Amino acid sequence: MGYHSGKWEYVGPMLGAAAQLFKQRVDENVERHGLTNAQSRVLLYLIHVKQGTETNQRDLEKLLDVKAPTVNGIVGRMEEKGFIRRLPGKRDGRCRSITVTEKGRLLEREVTEGMRAVEAQAIEGFAPQEREQLKGLLFRVMENLKGGEAKA
Repeated sequence: MGYHSGKWEYVGPMLGAAAQLFKQRVDENVERHGLTNAQSRVLLYLIHVKQGTETNQRDLEKLLDVKAPTVNGIVGRMEEKGFIRRLPGKRDGRCRSITVTEKGRLLEREVTEGMRAVEAQAIEGFAPQEREQLKGLLFRVMENLKGGEAKA
């Protein structure tokens, strides 16, 4: 479905295929460091976005757009590998705060470089204005779809 006469008929399957290929390349790149795509996103989020501020699993649910049990599994595996640790929260001891360990911080450069390499591969041959146009178009697609149910 979505493929017609040697050309893509619909945008949706193309976006899905591109996202899947991008995810596969990132997975290939980060798995050599013992991480999955989701785990690498969590690691970089904790290092770059949160920068030492208190982070809990609800923050990660929003980041990854997944349910609590999925985040619990991701965080649990990262903790087992020694990349992060969970500590009692400063404001509420029942809520666990997630922090990056030194072992996790040591992976930051390799993971960032790997993700940049995959992005460079994805946009190879694009002129700078084409890159900006693509980002703008993809942003608009995401904004259009955030409204939920398709309008008939």
